[in-house]
Amino acid sequence: MARTRRQPTERILIAGGVEDLSEIRRQLEDLPENAYGQVFVEVALDEQVRILPAPPRVTVTWLVRSARASAVSPLVFADHGEALAHALTGWAAEWCVADCEPRTSVWIGCTDSPWVERARSVVQIELSDAGFDTLVG
Repeated sequence: MARTRRQPTERILIAGGVEDLSEIRRQLEDLPENAYGQVFVEVALDEQVRILPAPPRVTVTWLVRSARASAVSPLVFADHGEALAHALTGWAAEWCVADCEPRTSVWIGCTDSPWVERARSVVQIELSDAGFDTLVG
C-alpha cells in the first residue's frame, strides 16, 4: 500500500525533564503537522506543567514526581528521572516491534539521571532488536 501525503513516514519519541523544556518545545515546533508519536516530560510539581505546541497526533504526557511513589523505600516521592525511566521502558516494550512501520526517531534528555541512562540503554536495545537504525539522542 502506497503512503499518502497525510500518512507519517516517521513516528517520534521525545522525552526529558523540566530542564529540557526549551529543547522539547523547539523539537515540537519543527515537527510536520502529520507527525505522530509520544512526548514524556517529567516535572517535580503540578505547577510546572505547561501547554506545548504539539501536532494533533503527538501525545504529550506530563509525569509529576510529587504525585508518584518511589521504588526506593526511603524516598516519599519519585526520584529525579524515575517516572521518566518507567515511561520510556514501557514505551519501548509496546512500540519496538520487528517490521514495524514507520521509522522511529528518538530524543531523550534528562541526562543527569541514572534512572534515565539505564532506560536509554533499554530503548536503544529494543530499537536495535526490532531492526531500527535510529540513534537515541
